[in-house]
Amino acid sequence: MKHIKILRLVLSLSFIVVFSSIATAQDLTQNSNNPQMEMAAKERVQKWERELSLRAKQALLMEKKFVEFDIKREKLWKDNISEEERLDRLKNLKILETREIRDILTKPQFDRYLLVLEEEAEGTAPPQDNGK
Repeated sequence: MKHIKILRLVLSLSFIVVFSSIATAQDLTQNSNNPQMEMAAKERVQKWERELSLRAKQALLMEKKFVEFDIKREKLWKDNISEEERLDRLKNLKILETREIRDILTKPQFDRYLLVLEEEAEGTAPPQDNGK
């Protein structure tokens, strides 16, 4: 009976350690950015706030996503891979980023988001006033 209690205690502690380390690892990724990335993400979010009328929570989530994907893109640029492979991976990262942004936005906001991205890609987007 005593061995079962000890086994339960060991398993419980192991379970707690494993899952707390996973949560910490995710936070470390978020905190490994630099101030320039954070500022760039804030500026992008401000643009989208004006364009999509974001709620505060949406803006915060988008900022975190932008920083997360900027970190991934930066790591990708440092990888020693061919240009073709790099472009393919960058394209896949953008697709993943867009999917994750879709989870943050409402359907009308996401539709507008896609429209603006398309206009920017085609060079037909109206000039931004930058809040001035």
